[in-house]
Amino acid sequence: MIIVSLQSEVPAYEQIKAQIKAQILSGELTADEPLTSMRQLARDLRVSVITTTRAYGDLEAEGLIYTVQGRGCFVKGNAELVREQYLRSIDEALQTAADKAKAAGLSLSELQNKLEGKYNGQCD
Repeated sequence: MIIVSLQSEVPAYEQIKAQIKAQILSGELTADEPLTSMRQLARDLRVSVITTTRAYGDLEAEGLIYTVQGRGCFVKGNAELVREQYLRSIDEALQTAADKAKAAGLSLSELQNKLEGKYNGQCD
């Protein structure tokens, strides 16, 4: 089940992508499993077909799903690929955070405390 918040700062297509990626990573969606049609998903979520088309298009460009003409979209099913993408993104974000922490004069322990707070859902 996918849920989209139209009040979120994150665009609806990004919310859809993130949730499908998470479902692939968790094994909830498996290789060759059909996805809900773009039109049906748009109706279910009360978003435009353009939104679901963008989400599915991005997922296909990332190699996570594939399209069979006349049949729909299917999961490529590589949870390890999704995990690698997440890890790559985390590495980039951590490098950026480390660079900014150094520039701001934060110690490693201060940066670790901030990361722990974010990981545990605490606000600054």
